[in-house]
Amino acid sequence: MTASLSVRPIVEAQDMPRMSQAELRERLAIGATGVAWTPVQDASDGASLGTLGGPEAAAWPFDIAAPPPVNVPALCAIGEAWWFPRFGALIGTDGALYNATIGEARHGSRDLSAIPGLVENAARFAPPASALSIEGGAVFLPWGATFNYGHFVIDALPSLLAMERAGLLDDLPILAPRLTTWQRDLIALALPGRAVREIDEPVVRLKRAAFATSMDHFLHHPNGLVADVAARVLARAPGGRGARRVYLSRRGQSMRVMVGEAAFEKALAARGFTIVRPETLSAAEQVALVRDAEVLVGASGAALANAVFLPRGARVVEIQPLNFTSQWVRAACRQVGVDWRGYVCASPCPAREAPMLARLRRGFKFAFKPPLDDLLRFVDAAL
Repeated sequence: MTASLSVRPIVEAQDMPRMSQAELRERLAIGATGVAWTPVQDASDGASLGTLGGPEAAAWPFDIAAPPPVNVPALCAIGEAWWFPRFGALIGTDGALYNATIGEARHGSRDLSAIPGLVENAARFAPPASALSIEGGAVFLPWGATFNYGHFVIDALPSLLAMERAGLLDDLPILAPRLTTWQRDLIALALPGRAVREIDEPVVRLKRAAFATSMDHFLHHPNGLVADVAARVLARAPGGRGARRVYLSRRGQSMRVMVGEAAFEKALAARGFTIVRPETLSAAEQVALVRDAEVLVGASGAALANAVFLPRGARVVEIQPLNFTSQWVRAACRQVGVDWRGYVCASPCPAREAPMLARLRRGFKFAFKPPLDDLLRFVDAAL
């Protein structure tokens, strides 16, 4: 390690000089700093606000009468920086720590100490004595999107699309850590012809870099970029599989266990649902499965990002345990013209009610037990 630097957090929209996209491209070419807004693009005008149900609907912590927030991402250009592929983080050689690139990493490492060289609650950075050096690149993959399907579809892909539209990919390679097959497939569907340079290094020195602030939890406040990504993917994805009613099972997952899910699946199958475990399908197969569906049902989880690939007018039933509520699926549904319906149930229930095998799996966090008959009535209303 070389001499450490004092780190200063940079909030891009506040702390970087603002300019037009044309000026930003010029700044990027010379390794200078700047920020430019993407166009305002809200595809949710006239969309349904959604429907709430379930025994704990009154305790849902959001306002169903108000639309979820919609963000306008910014495009950023910076000069020399350290890039940490597994975390998405960018730290300028002057100690600038770019907020949008580490927002998701804080969920895995609150003080960012997992990022090599960052110490003292991210107040100081000790650069490595040596590292791979690259002329420049476009960074798009935040920590969460390195493994989470939802973050990849709604944070990472829109970031790439925003940079492509602004011309920032014209003379910069797309950079990523080692990708999975499903990630490569989605990039190929959304941005055909764009090559990605995968780098299996803990830290890389870049002479210049571009990124979009949508890296940082865009799924909580997406805009029309999500609809445009979905349209691109659908244009190149395989044809539909004929399923009109689809249930995304979590019986192979350990983190959040639905007690009674087997009985629920049996009842759904009797109603004509196709029951699938999304983790067993490729990305293209998941898109093909839902692209013609009229109803998609599932408990809260990353696989519900597939809602953006549903046809307009389709319906989503999201089962939300009370201790794991959100409105990111609702927000995404509004951008693609899909009707969202949330069923909120009590949670957690006693862990002993979950199957022993589920409790013994690595990563088990909690169990929840929606009342089966009431949940089925809610689903029936969406059919």
